[in-house]
Amino acid sequence: MDAKKVSILSALAASSCCVPPLILLGLTMIGVGTAGFAGFSTTLGSFKWYILPLAIVGVGTSYYLYFKEKRKCSSTACKMVNEKFTKTMLVVSTVVVFGFLSWSVYPYVLDVEKIDVSQTPITTHYAVYNIDGMTCGGCEIAIDGSIMATGLVDSAKSSFVDGKAYVWYGGEKLDTATIQEALKSVGYNGVLIENN
Repeated sequence: MDAKKVSILSALAASSCCVPPLILLGLTMIGVGTAGFAGFSTTLGSFKWYILPLAIVGVGTSYYLYFKEKRKCSSTACKMVNEKFTKTMLVVSTVVVFGFLSWSVYPYVLDVEKIDVSQTPITTHYAVYNIDGMTCGGCEIAIDGSIMATGLVDSAKSSFVDGKAYVWYGGEKLDTATIQEALKSVGYNGVLIENN
């Protein structure tokens, strides 16, 4: 296998955990049923900390293969096939892999504060959902978008570090069944643990 193929596979592997929830959110917004893909996406997320190291190894292997071929061509005076494309793919895959790695670890490195639900600038009511399977910012975006798309809430913010989604609403009662269906549409199960 050559360097550009390995680099493309590495980039796809690194994005496999974060991109599917965003695709699901887009499909949900246009009304396309996504139940089967939602389960697959959540399953991929549970393997994220195995997939990312493999993607990093894949990028390293890509560079090794590229420089091995370049050294071989230097000594035999041959011309590398698609050298510019291969270099471009190496750079792109490196950015993608380390971008998704950064997106996944920044809250742990920066010790991100937990969300304070008592600060409700918009409304006086809030609910907290326990959500399993969140692994990065892509999960948060999909969850927040699906909850907001219901039109039942004023604001939603999830945290993959906490494993929770926080919802602020103005009405007297929150339609929790609709919120849970919205979460299922993007591949997550939400259990209401607090409603104030």
